[in-house]
Amino acid sequence: MVEASAEDDKSIKGSALKYPQLVLGMVAIFVYVGVEVSTASNLPAYMEKDLGFAIKDVAPYISLYWASMMIGRWTGAVEAFTDKINLQKILRWVAPYLAFAIFLGVNAIAKHDLAPFYIYALIILVLIIADVMSKGNPARMLLIFSGIGILALLIGMLTTGMVSVYAFTSVGLFCSTLWPCIFTLAVSGLGKNTSQGSSFLIMMIMGGGIISWIQGYVSEFTGIQYSYVVGILCFAYLAYYAWKVSGILKKQGINFDTKVSGGH
Repeated sequence: MVEASAEDDKSIKGSALKYPQLVLGMVAIFVYVGVEVSTASNLPAYMEKDLGFAIKDVAPYISLYWASMMIGRWTGAVEAFTDKINLQKILRWVAPYLAFAIFLGVNAIAKHDLAPFYIYALIILVLIIADVMSKGNPARMLLIFSGIGILALLIGMLTTGMVSVYAFTSVGLFCSTLWPCIFTLAVSGLGKNTSQGSSFLIMMIMGGGIISWIQGYVSEFTGIQYSYVVGILCFAYLAYYAWKVSGILKKQGINFDTKVSGGH
């Protein structure tokens, strides 16, 4: 039994964990889930304590945050519905606003005032443009969306009122496509070790609880609004990973620009 355990340990160290794209990707999943969860979990307290919202008025904005995840994922999933390039281009504009319409419909049924949410359509436009700019390259998409995520959090920290609320809420949009980007980059080139690498990545979703706790701890010293600096650091790492992993994969003969153009 001891010999088998030693062999298993050697196998782990000599297989999936020897790939830098996976090891760095594990940290990326950790901080990605962390910023996604911590942004949403701290938003109600910020709106109630700092902005004076009644508890009943906070719920639609939290639902908008999670609806933003749906909006972004529908945008990123258009290729699953058709392999026709022209139709994909159309769906990239239609899908996010269809998802947004569902959010509006649900809140209309709940008799919430929809007027504050119409302006969000402009923020969705930023998502669509960023998606188009990525050209299907997961590393480029991760870099662009992480950069916009940093900008959104900075705006939320440096402004007040509804501008800050929309900024923090929009983080849901720019987190929405990052899981598949990170996952794709992290397991690329792993070959027979892909399954093992995937298991390691899934383990790192614990970042959701740990990063949320860290932001809560930081808020005791900075206040809730400025505690979002923790999220900025998370996005900064994701941007670094996007840049670093591109070079790592190219050295292994994996170029997503070539894959994307070849696939089309």
